[in-house]
Parts: sequence; structure tokens; C-alpha cells
Amino acid sequence: MSGDSDDLIALRDQLAWLQAELFDEYEPNRYESFDDCLAKWLMNSPDEDVQKKMFRLLGHLFFVGKKQIDALQRSAYSDKTVRWLVDVLGLDIASANLNGLISQAVQSTWFCPITDSLRINGFLKVNGLNGHDHRPDWRSLEQFGDQDKLRQYVVDEDIEQLVLIEDFVGSGAQMEGPVRWAAQTLPNVPILVVPLICCPDGVTIGQTIAQQCANVSFSPCLSLRPELFVSSTAQPVEPSAFTQIRPVIQIVRNRLGVFEYHPYGFEGTGALVTLYSNCPDNTLPLIHSQTNTWKPLFSRIRRS
Repeated sequence: MSGDSDDLIALRDQLAWLQAELFDEYEPNRYESFDDCLAKWLMNSPDEDVQKKMFRLLGHLFFVGKKQIDALQRSAYSDKTVRWLVDVLGLDIASANLNGLISQAVQSTWFCPITDSLRINGFLKVNGLNGHDHRPDWRSLEQFGDQDKLRQYVVDEDIEQLVLIEDFVGSGAQMEGPVRWAAQTLPNVPILVVPLICCPDGVTIGQTIAQQCANVSFSPCLSLRPELFVSSTAQPVEPSAFTQIRPVIQIVRNRLGVFEYHPYGFEGTGALVTLYSNCPDNTLPLIHSQTNTWKPLFSRIRRS
């Protein structure tokens, strides 16, 4: 980029620091440096003005590294789960044996992921929890599970509470079915739903489920603000980078493969979020889409 302005130079320096601290740990790109991916991504367009608009968008990218995920997982347990157990079991916070009561409650709590995106072993290890022998993801259980066998397992294992965890919730579509199915399958078991990171639409879905299902509580660790998302229509107050990228999205949308008709991501979320383990499909496809005519910045590992 010739004639770089001061903001582009500052952003370049910021990205160089983030590369060393975060970006190079992105697992799907593990054997390719961020520098190389960035160069290929910008060269998707020969237009220098388009390249600058794409580059400026990266100033709003929210990358969540492994250390940050570990911290959120600790919060999901020590803050969200423990507080919920105290409330749902009516534990006396003034009791001299409160820690013992909480430990006892944890032993009767089943920690499971909502989808296979959340690495439940990592959650248990970072929090020093033993867990139960079986920790299935409830998206798969909804599809293939036997409700009677699940109910019997809960009885046999002396499970009294269920905590469902997810690393990232975008629109809430993948969360809603499994959580409602869990609530219906185990109507007498209190259920806590804890997304580590949740987008505004996901928050709305989660709160609605909790209002409609008496045994469900919803408590995300980190709820992202609506102004962090690129919507398909201009907002009264938005970063100039969002305003500038909108026409670029329209220009390149026919090169984004399956996202041609969903250029703002799944359910039009318009997120700018990338986790070290993968890039959500709620994020703008021009960030993660990989086709014969488009090179991604952070390639996404897809389920299908």
C-alpha cells in the first residue's frame, strides 16, 4: 500500500504485536503465518482502495486466544456456576462449611457442552474438576439420544443439576434446540446455560428460553455489544470502517461460495470474532470464506 496514512501505519504496528501475542496460535492456520495469510487476503482485490478498507476493518477484529478462553472457562465455573449453585440450592453463604457444601453440589452436577465446539475436557482441567464418565454434547444428543436412557443415567449417577457450556453463541440457533430438548427431557433438573461469549441475538434467545422453561437459567460470561457488529444496513452511529466495508462486501459476495447469499454471516450476524480454535460462521464471510476465488484471513473448519 503506497502512501500509507498514519492510521494505517498505527494499525500495522498493532497487528504486528497481535500476531506475536495471539494470531499465530490460530489452530486452522497453524502452519501458515498471519503475515502470509494477511498478504493473500488483501490480494483478493487488486484495488488498493479496497485493500485499505479491508485492512482498516481489522482494527475492529475481536480475536480470543487460548489464555482468554481459559480465563472465561474459569469464570464460567467460579463465578457463574458456583453462584448459581448457591442460589438454586439455597446454600447459606454465611455457613462455615460453605466450601464443603459447594463441593458436594459440584459432585452432583453434570457438566456438558452444548455442541462439539466446546472442549469439555479443557473446561474440566482448567477448573480442576473430575466430572462424570460421559460428557456428550447435547446437540448430538438431541439428534440421536434416547430420552429414557438419559433420564436413567441421571438417576444412576445421582445427578441433580446440569450445566451446559458453549464457547461461542452467535444467533442462538444451534443453542436453542438442544437446550429446549434438555429442559423437556429433564424437567425436574435445574439447568444452567453458560456461553463463554455471546452475541446480542444469542442473548435474546437465551433469555427467552429461560423465561419459557422454568428449570433453565441463562448466564453468559461475556456478552458482546451490538455496536461491535457490521449490519447489512447503515447504523446512525458506527465506525467508518463499517461504512466503508459494506460496499466491498457487495462487490465480493459472489466469490464467497456458500455465503454468497449470506454475506454478513450465518443469520446475518455480522460478527468480527475469531477464536483461536476456529472462526465462527457468524463472522463476516470475507474474513473466513475459502473458495477457488477467495483466500481467507482466518480459514474456517466447517462441519459440512
